[in-house]
Amino acid sequence: MNAVALLRNRVGAVNAALHDLVDEVGQVDLAQPVVPGTSPLGLTLWHIPRTQDWLVHTTIRAVPEVVDDFPRAGMPDPDDYGFGTGLTPERARAAAAEVRPEALVAYADAVRDAIDGWMEALDDADLDDVPDLIGRQSRRPAYATPEALRDVAHLAGLPAGVLLLRPAISHVFMHAGEVEALAQAAKSG
Repeated sequence: MNAVALLRNRVGAVNAALHDLVDEVGQVDLAQPVVPGTSPLGLTLWHIPRTQDWLVHTTIRAVPEVVDDFPRAGMPDPDDYGFGTGLTPERARAAAAEVRPEALVAYADAVRDAIDGWMEALDDADLDDVPDLIGRQSRRPAYATPEALRDVAHLAGLPAGVLLLRPAISHVFMHAGEVEALAQAAKSG
């Protein structure tokens, strides 16, 4: 298996995990943190496909994101909330309150399909390209706030393959585990 095929497989696995998580949190309040100091589950679930959409389309490819042509009903506005970083607890709750599971799953599927379609045409050498990550954050004002830029500054200068492995796969899988643990805590508490 080549590197591109492996990455495509993992992007698909993130989407499958999101579907499972949405089913698992069906009776949990998505707008309120389960444990003080954590993000509301709705925000974290939305952050998973938003991170992938932002990373691949804005940061790596410099093309419009899936969310730009996607119905906004049932999801936070990315012009207000970016991809869910650098938000105060109040804004995190407000964004989470807008998340509707059906809309989230449809958006996540569209993001997965767009990323997979793009990756289908890549070869391993394309993974070495280094995008202008910080320069491309001006695409959306919510991406260019000092708080949001601080959250992504450590990614500047990394090649596309590493960016796919880190924020688009490893980072969002970490959040999937967080949602799973918090959902169990909410159900038992």
